[in-house]
Amino acid sequence: MKKKTFFFVTVIIFVVISYSGCVAIAYEATKGKISNDLMIAPDPNNPFQGTWMDLSKNYLHVIEGMNGAWYVKSITSYSKNAIYTIEKSGDGYVTSNNWRIRVDGNILTVENMTYQRVTK
Repeated sequence: MKKKTFFFVTVIIFVVISYSGCVAIAYEATKGKISNDLMIAPDPNNPFQGTWMDLSKNYLHVIEGMNGAWYVKSITSYSKNAIYTIEKSGDGYVTSNNWRIRVDGNILTVENMTYQRVTK
């Protein structure tokens, strides 16, 4: 009886350790990764176009042309939380959801958050 109990406990411990290792590997594989469909190449004629990430890697702005989407990082991927268009407003730019937006080189500022351009 003791051999069976020892065997089952050993198997359970092995399964738990294996599962934990797989979860950790899967998490590390997705941490900070951006899927290819979210990567937009910069356009020299449009300073807004591209993929932009904040320093915490929790938020993305993906802008193609003058259309953008804001993404928030979940456990394994980024999920779209807002879509917008960029329009000229006075001497600056604003999104269709009333966020002030501007670009200075490889830095995008939306309201008071700063994002860096991401390229592959």
